[in-house]
Amino acid sequence: MKFLTILISAIILISCGSFQKKNQAQENNDEKSISVKLELIWQTDTLLRTPESVLADKNGNVLYVSNMNSDMPANSGNGFISKLDMQGNIIDLKWAVGLNGPKGMGKVENNLFVADNDELVKIDLGSGEILEKVKIDGNPGLNDVTVGDDGSVYVSGYATNIIYKVKDGIVESIFEGEDGENFNGLLWEPERMMLITSSGSTFKTINWATGDVTVIATDLGHGDGIIPLGSDDYITSDWRGRVFFIPAEGDPVTLLDTREQEINAADIDYVDADKILFVPTFYDNRLKAYKVIIE
Repeated sequence: MKFLTILISAIILISCGSFQKKNQAQENNDEKSISVKLELIWQTDTLLRTPESVLADKNGNVLYVSNMNSDMPANSGNGFISKLDMQGNIIDLKWAVGLNGPKGMGKVENNLFVADNDELVKIDLGSGEILEKVKIDGNPGLNDVTVGDDGSVYVSGYATNIIYKVKDGIVESIFEGEDGENFNGLLWEPERMMLITSSGSTFKTINWATGDVTVIATDLGHGDGIIPLGSDDYITSDWRGRVFFIPAEGDPVTLLDTREQEINAADIDYVDADKILFVPTFYDNRLKAYKVIIE
């Protein structure tokens, strides 16, 4: 009888310990999960012309916005880059001109690199002067730009489904996808490249060391921009008008949906210090700024 009492007590203690560990694990998981909301804080007027991408220069305290000016004929040289302050005031509407279809942008030292149809254009940040144009053959439909820590510029080919690396004017194809994916948003990370596709509607990673592809999320609409939000959390945009929060664990969460208003959400950028997300609205001809509220 004494042995039975001891056995029952041991079982109860083990069960309680397991229950406590389970609760502790759940608490730890809860601590990792975050809730994200967007709150509109300002929007520009409609002087912009089909704004496709925004780049926040934290050092210069300015925003660069690429204007495709899509009402103009293709390759007409009527595309331009606008320069704004962080409150959305236009400093110079046509700061850099003579572009054909400017989209994604990246900064290397004192230069701005712009994806411009079949050319990667290098612009002096001090003057807005075009310094160099690197031609990429095969009608690639260059789309987004991201920059590695060694100054290499990576650009996506929307039409070719290729990621190109450009360094010192030399072009290299580093990754090729499947037909019909329509490569769009890129984000360089030390161990991998983040990629979102438009027709494929997929957010994935490409491992630098192995070349292995890992799918993070699917059904993200007409995938466009990617920004990091903490460790392994991201925000992506759907050109048709949605913004998603992609947590490290769990399903994507829709933060914004302006499709019914026919307001696009193109290639986004983010200033972590101020928790502000910038969203170009393409045909709506505005740039909108949202406070990112993390709980």
